[in-house]
Amino acid sequence: MIAGELEHGRDARLVDRRRAAAYVGVTAGRFEQLVRDNVVPPPVMVDNKRRWPIALLDDAREAVSSSLPSLPAARAEVETRPCDRDSAPSSRELPDQAWFEQRASFVQRVRRSLLSGNEIRLLHEFKLLRQNQISMYGYYGSFEALMVRGYIVETDRKPPSSRPLVTYRLTVPGEQVIAALKDE
Repeated sequence: MIAGELEHGRDARLVDRRRAAAYVGVTAGRFEQLVRDNVVPPPVMVDNKRRWPIALLDDAREAVSSSLPSLPAARAEVETRPCDRDSAPSSRELPDQAWFEQRASFVQRVRRSLLSGNEIRLLHEFKLLRQNQISMYGYYGSFEALMVRGYIVETDRKPPSSRPLVTYRLTVPGEQVIAALKDE
């Protein structure tokens, strides 16, 4: 159990992204989004590796658990670790309902629309490089749209969080779309 593992050992006070995400109670991808949205504090660098202090993850853990509509029984039985510092009100909050509605609207809009020119250009990059995996800097709505469509998946992200080096891999449907694209 990760929560139990985090209690032991001096080195366990700093955890990697996977363990930090598990501690907060979200997936690793959602954890990265929470870092970008400043709900989770940024990592500290230790030997060129991103690590999060457990003490700073408590606020994010509380924000995530309080934002859930209802906790599953197994989750509710997990004993929470007492906070090591005084209980100051958290200035970090999860995205509000408007953000979730905007996100849902984006997904619906993408699923109803044809491929945009930017999406086609990005798919051409895979074809030109003759690779099923590429890395690019920054956050791009076109990549998000391609992920919603199921044509690519994000496989890796390297810091900094403001303009990271993100690696995307083609899925089988993405390879089929690329095969159908005409060469320019």
